[in-house]
Amino acid sequence: MRIAVIDRSKCKPDKCGYLCIKYCPLIKNKIEVIKIGPDKKPIIDENLCIGCGICVKKCPFKAIEIVNLPEELKEDPVFQYGPNAFRIYRLPIPKFGNIIGIIGPNGIGKSTAIKILAGLLKPNFGKFDGISEKEIIKRFRGTELQTYFEKLYNKELKISYKPQDILLIAKLFKGKTVKELLLNVTKDENRIREIAEKLNISHILDRNVENLSGGELQRVALAALFLKQANVFLIDEPTAFLDIKERLNLATFLNNFKSEDKVILLVEHDLIFLDYTTDFVHIVYGKPKVYGIFSLLRSTKDGINEYLEGYLREENVRIRDRKIIFEVKAPERPEYKEKIISWTKLMKKLDGFTLEVEEGYIGKGEIVGVVGPNGIGKTTFAKILAGILKPDEGEISKEIEISYKPQYIELTEEQKWITVQEFLRKINPRYRSEEYLINLIRPLGVDLLFERYLGELSGGELQAVFTVGCLLKEADLYVIDEPTAFLDVEQRINLSKAIRDFIKTKEKSAFVIDHDILFIDYISDSLIVFRGEPGKYGKAIGPLSMKEGMNLFLKDLGITFRRDPETKRPRANKPGSVLDRQQKAKGEYYYLS
Repeated sequence: MRIAVIDRSKCKPDKCGYLCIKYCPLIKNKIEVIKIGPDKKPIIDENLCIGCGICVKKCPFKAIEIVNLPEELKEDPVFQYGPNAFRIYRLPIPKFGNIIGIIGPNGIGKSTAIKILAGLLKPNFGKFDGISEKEIIKRFRGTELQTYFEKLYNKELKISYKPQDILLIAKLFKGKTVKELLLNVTKDENRIREIAEKLNISHILDRNVENLSGGELQRVALAALFLKQANVFLIDEPTAFLDIKERLNLATFLNNFKSEDKVILLVEHDLIFLDYTTDFVHIVYGKPKVYGIFSLLRSTKDGINEYLEGYLREENVRIRDRKIIFEVKAPERPEYKEKIISWTKLMKKLDGFTLEVEEGYIGKGEIVGVVGPNGIGKTTFAKILAGILKPDEGEISKEIEISYKPQYIELTEEQKWITVQEFLRKINPRYRSEEYLINLIRPLGVDLLFERYLGELSGGELQAVFTVGCLLKEADLYVIDEPTAFLDVEQRINLSKAIRDFIKTKEKSAFVIDHDILFIDYISDSLIVFRGEPGKYGKAIGPLSMKEGMNLFLKDLGITFRRDPETKRPRANKPGSVLDRQQKAKGEYYYLS
């Protein structure tokens, strides 16, 4: 089976003169494999296409993809957006009484599947002239989805759906308070207070929705989701903008919320959150923006391990050419012969917030991970290191070059109309060298964005471009604030490997802030832990060894971690489990072996 996909936003026949048609060998032999559609853009007949790939190579805008599907996939797509457009095969299975996780890269069809299960889209099985609900049910005959769609279309299921883009909520409820928003869902004020307390939003109920931070808005959206009287809960990326403590609190809430008469489906990129929360997972594989295939349902442990391994055993499909194996870190931080940067005890006061930093240093070749809740001073310290802010007390050695990627990326009007390749060329004219292409740019998919303007990129694409830009600069220390924000699981894995390989190969140093513990565990040699009271006082302790730092951090959270015997990835223990009790008794919150 062969499919052809044309990205119509990239296709510009007025500029290329239909090179795909001019160079197609079948067209030269009078076989009309490519026609011009009503929108004046080409349409490829997938039944006639021989898959030679000439049109793919000749297209100057990289708008065409010709892909051979796996041989064992002998079925129609469940949903296709149009001729030569993205399609998905199979759907996740809503098993009542369980929390189901969905893992996969961006642009692979996860959100599309959620919308189908919510009833916002209807399966069309690759037919674009409409299909009846009766036919849809018939197509799923003999499967669990037959029963699901029968109940969905007979209005026997009550759906509660949280979309990926929560910023739309701020626009929709502009001028309204959080409480007014929640009263639109239910008039039960006791229930509102109960959910608000569990999700830690009681203190913002009287605040205007448009004045909320990303993390606050996410928790308000989740509160609205759970307040709805429903039995199917579909949640697209619930941890975006949340810090580690808030993620663990949400995981606890979800496990207490689930019941035999409900099903919860989560699209999520934080593997530790999924591991801690879900009962089963689906892995979505394929080619982003071309096609996605939903795997069979498997236990969460097996699913995540197979995802990291890059090989799905039941499907006999390799989804990645390498395994991801986590290292068991040394129990002690080594003594670095060369200190790339050091600081005395620091203090900074800013808008009613006070930050204290213990004396410390970063060694040459060392990657320091930084953890702590939101509003605790992590970004403030990053700006002090980068020279953007000056400490009120204390000193920093300043004889090195520093490259800084900020937490929030805000484009100037001029930057919005600069292409990605122009942006990277200004940072480093050698950005197209094999060294950078192989180790940085291609692993993050930035080469596919070269012709795009910065102003039209998604949040994840912009994040990848600016992180690459940060690493392209010639510097001694790379200060990188929340590089995984908006990135999918695959991009986070590629990013962690790219940063680590880059720093180690070039013998540079890095200071990396993030909320994804799996990412921090993989990338870091040591840890700085931030403690205190968010918004009022923060104290930075370290750098410490991974063992000492994680023990300190996880003890504050009241959670213990063990290592998976196959991949060595960190896994959160269930509260009160035998391992949890044993490790807490020994003071081993971060299990090394």
